[in-house]
Amino acid sequence: MSLDYMFRRGELERLPPTVGEIPALRRTICRRIEDAANPSNHPETRLEQACTAILNCALAALCAEGARAVRGAGQHVHILESLRFTVGVEKERLAYYQTLRSLRHRGLYEGFTDVSKSQAEEAATEARWLQDRLEAWLADRHPELTQA
Repeated sequence: MSLDYMFRRGELERLPPTVGEIPALRRTICRRIEDAANPSNHPETRLEQACTAILNCALAALCAEGARAVRGAGQHVHILESLRFTVGVEKERLAYYQTLRSLRHRGLYEGFTDVSKSQAEEAATEARWLQDRLEAWLADRHPELTQA
C-alpha cells in the first residue's frame, strides 16, 4: 500500500497546505505532549492528549504531502495508517497507535476507560518519539513548511 493507493481507495484527498498550517500543527503537538507528560493530569487525560498529539503528527505529515483524510467513518484509522507512507513508521508502532486510538475512542464515546499511569507515560513517550521523527522528516523533506 502507499499514499497513492489510499488516494485511489478514496481514503485521502489532495489538498495543499495553507500558509502557517504546519507551524500551527507543530505548536498544537507541543501543547498536547506537554499535557500528556504532566503527572498532575489524570492518566486518562494524559493518554487522550498523547493520542491527539500522535494524530496531529500524522495530520502534519499528510498536510505536508498535500493530502487530507476524507471525513467519515475510519478517518482516524486512515490518518494513522498514513504515517507508514509519510514519516516511515513501522507496522508494530502503527498497531500500537491504533490501540491508543481505540482507547481514546472508548473514553470519548463510550465513557469507559481504565488507563494506568504506566500506560499514560508510555503513550506520552511514544508521542514525543513521533514528534521527533516528524521534525526530522519535515526538515529533510519539507523545510519550507516549518517556517512560522
